[in-house]
Amino acid sequence: MTKPVIAVIGAGLIGRSWSILFGAAGHEVRLCDMSQAALDLARQWLAEQLSPAALSRIRFCAGLDEALAGADYVQEAALEDLAVKQALFRSIEDHVGADCVLASSTSALLPDDIFAAMRRPQRCLVAHPANPPHLLPVVELVPAPATDPVLVDRVAAMMTGLGQDVIRVQVSQPGFVLNRLQSALVEEALRLVAGGVASPEDVDRAVRSGLGMRWAFAGPFEVMDLNASGGFADYAARLGPALAASAPGGSATSGWSGKAPALIAQARRETLDLKAIPARQTWLAGKLQELRRLKQPAREESPEGALS
Repeated sequence: MTKPVIAVIGAGLIGRSWSILFGAAGHEVRLCDMSQAALDLARQWLAEQLSPAALSRIRFCAGLDEALAGADYVQEAALEDLAVKQALFRSIEDHVGADCVLASSTSALLPDDIFAAMRRPQRCLVAHPANPPHLLPVVELVPAPATDPVLVDRVAAMMTGLGQDVIRVQVSQPGFVLNRLQSALVEEALRLVAGGVASPEDVDRAVRSGLGMRWAFAGPFEVMDLNASGGFADYAARLGPALAASAPGGSATSGWSGKAPALIAQARRETLDLKAIPARQTWLAGKLQELRRLKQPAREESPEGALS
């Protein structure tokens, strides 16, 4: 089966990284930027990252006409400016066929706003990667109100084929999922430093050598599920009140006091049978041992690590 032809609009780090993913997966890629200097830098950088065969699938285009001719999928990676993106997508729509999928890499703008004036909003969505996408294999798919659900399924399948882990965002809100989680953690990290609870270095250590290691293989809900013999429901009953009390707004505003714990407990049991928890605990322990061995040379080489 012929793979979709991909147009990547914007030759900055995100656009170049998308080009690696699509090119390495066998797609014909047109990488477009109005700046010849940006295209030259992209060509040089990609030549260092890709095999000659994969690089040969990437065409460097200085104009939309060339980049979009025959394109099946457009991944926009331009400036994070609403007016710029709106104007760009209106131009893109004039150059592509009716079945071409249009996706934005935006991390901060809502699809409802970006695609508000599109003639065919049903074929538009946000496909927001972690930065850079060729190294961090996760992408958030965020539909606009008019986006065709079947199209989201198609894009999800394509992204999975690129090796990406797909997050389907159900409700379009600022920050989507990735940045809302990151922002919440960083906000609390700032409070810890401002309150004299911990130094910036120790906050980084808490994430680097604690949370980050566990979350590399199992997200926070799975970790909690595996840390109690009765699974997440058991964890929430025993530790939820204490965690709620430590939340920035206290128990009254904590998510532990709402409906989420019951929803998560149900979802975890649908994902993993209670009897399978011990085997999953063993798997996670093995992964953490592997990661610890991988991180050890970096600690030995780092002056900071030598003092830890």
